[in-house]
Amino acid sequence: MELGIAIRGWLGLPPGVWPPDHYALLGFAPGEGDVGEIEARVLDRMELLRPHQIRHPEAVTEGMNRLAQALVCLTDPVTRAAYDRHLGIAPAPFEVVDDEPIEPPLEPAPRSAARLQNLPYEVVADDEPFGEVLPDERAETRPVAVARIVSSAQARRAPKPPKLKRRTIYRRLAALRRVSRAWDALRPVLGTPGEPLATPVAVFAFLQALTDARVAFPGAAFVLGPAPQPGGLVLALVREASAPGTVRGLLPSQREAVAQDWHRGHVLLQRERAALRKLTRRLRRGRTCRAQLGRLLRAVPELVLVLLAALLLLGAAIVRHR
Repeated sequence: MELGIAIRGWLGLPPGVWPPDHYALLGFAPGEGDVGEIEARVLDRMELLRPHQIRHPEAVTEGMNRLAQALVCLTDPVTRAAYDRHLGIAPAPFEVVDDEPIEPPLEPAPRSAARLQNLPYEVVADDEPFGEVLPDERAETRPVAVARIVSSAQARRAPKPPKLKRRTIYRRLAALRRVSRAWDALRPVLGTPGEPLATPVAVFAFLQALTDARVAFPGAAFVLGPAPQPGGLVLALVREASAPGTVRGLLPSQREAVAQDWHRGHVLLQRERAALRKLTRRLRRGRTCRAQLGRLLRAVPELVLVLLAALLLLGAAIVRHR
C-alpha cells in the first residue's frame, strides 16, 4: 500500500485502492483513449517515475510494470475488449453510414502503354553525342580532321569525398557512439524476427529503447536515411507515434524484413564509425609529428637558420633553371 501511495503521488493520481484499473492509471475515463494517446500517456508517466528510480527502485519498478501492463492490454483490440467487459464497459455501438458510390471500372490501357509500364527502366534519347569531331590544332598546311571520342563515363568525374574539419569528425564520432548504443538496444525487438513484446518487461525495455533512439537518431542524419537505405525501415518504426502497436501488428514476413534492415543498418553504422576512427588516428599522427618538430626546434634553435638557408638555396636554384 505504501508503494501505491508513493506512485500515486508521483503520477498525480487521486487517493484510492491500489492498483487502479488501467484507465485510471493513465488518467483516462473508462473506455477512452486510442492507441496513440495511450502510448503517449505511458511514455509521459514513465518519465515522471524515472527521477525517483535511484532512491525508490521498488516503487518505480512496480509503477513501470503497471504502466507496461496497461499498454499491452489497452493497445490490443482483443485483450482490451475482454478487459472492458470485465469492467462492465459497454462496447461502442456500430455506426451506420451510407454506401459509397461505386466507381465505374477503369478502361484497360492500350497494349503498347501496358508494355511501357512494365519496363524496369525508362528508355530516353541520348542527350550527348557519342563522339565529337575537332580539327587538329597542330596541322599547319592543311586541316586534318581528327575524331576524338569522349565517353560520358570519362567526362563525369567521380565525386570527391567530403572534407571534414577536425571538430566535425569528433562531433560525428560522438553522435555515432550514442546512435550505436540506441541501435543495439533495439535488437531484442527489431533485430530479432521472433514474437516481440509478449511481456510487460519487454514492452518497458522497448519503450526505453525508443525514447533513447528518438533522441540519438537525429544526430546521425549524415549516415541514416529513409528506405531503401540501410536502416530506413527501423528509422521509420522508431518515428511512429504508436511504435509498439505497429510492431505487434507486423506479419512474420514483415518482421523478417525489419530484422534484416536492422542488421544492414548495424553494418552501416559500424562501417561509418570505423572510417571516422581512421581519420582521428590520422589526425593524431599529424599532431604528434608537429609536436615533435616543435620540441626539436625549441631544443635546437639553430636548426631554424639551417632550414631557412636551405629554402633560400632551393629557391635560387629554381630561379636559375628558369
